Amino acid sequence: METPRVLVVGPAYLDVVAAPLPRWPELGEEVFTEGVELTAGGFAIAAVALRRLGLGVGLGTALGPDGPGAYLASLLAAEGVERVGPSIARTPVTLALNRQGDRAFVTAGPPHGESLCEAGSEALARWPDASWLHLSGRGSWATDVARQAHARGLFVSLDCGTDLDWLPSAAFRKVLAQVDLYLPNVREAACVTGQDDPLRAAVALGDLVPRVIVKLGADGVLSCEGHVTRHHPTKPRKVIDATGAGDVFDAGYIAGTLYGFSEDQAVELGQFAAGEALGALGGATAAPGRVACEAALGDLPWPRT
Repeated sequence: METPRVLVVGPAYLDVVAAPLPRWPELGEEVFTEGVELTAGGFAIAAVALRRLGLGVGLGTALGPDGPGAYLASLLAAEGVERVGPSIARTPVTLALNRQGDRAFVTAGPPHGESLCEAGSEALARWPDASWLHLSGRGSWATDVARQAHARGLFVSLDCGTDLDWLPSAAFRKVLAQVDLYLPNVREAACVTGQDDPLRAAVALGDLVPRVIVKLGADGVLSCEGHVTRHHPTKPRKVIDATGAGDVFDAGYIAGTLYGFSEDQAVELGQFAAGEALGALGGATAAPGRVACEAALGDLPWPRT
């Protein structure tokens, strides 16, 4: 396997993603849908997407010795994603239920922060030549892992997920103070800053983090660096399931940056990758490989190796 250049540290789930439901079932009622996909979830999505884009990836996470953990470990191994981290009692499993263009999630068994902190420290020790850490920011444990990464000279990017209690907290501000790039969606940006207007939210986040990318869904993304903001529109895409599309965008943007692309080009790669992921159930299912991205985006300055 290729030596990891990017470390991904955060919770990994086995995602059980259901095709759009015709309606929410009443208690005791059975509702039928067109299909279900079992796929890598949580921060395993970004790890798989980065690996498909041609980068060596090391994943620091915590899995259990149960059936979901064994299946998820087999998915990661098949993708060429190396993994380290402690064993926990139960592997997290998320049910993603699609309805009217959006999703609702039910998760069982999220890992404790101590396990993820241990996984992050283990990943940094295992792969000392990595140059980038992509980190979950949900929990105070992330502050310590980000500090360790900076002490080793890594660039640190952060995604968190929509936790409406955690995002506005002072503890999360301490995590943000340790990162170089934050990649929230528009709802998360509003929750952190108290600003409903995406542009104002991006500027407010620019006071906290050197570089910010606010994901606006079908409206594209806003980038902010040094209080200079830019809007990057995106092309319309058919949406089968939006689960994990933001994580695939993160992977595309990180890969583009590491390949030496300009900001606009890295965003373009992230948007293309996310658009492809929207076409299947589960974020990792249709995350594109580098060959497909080069064929679609031939004008980008792809490196030879």
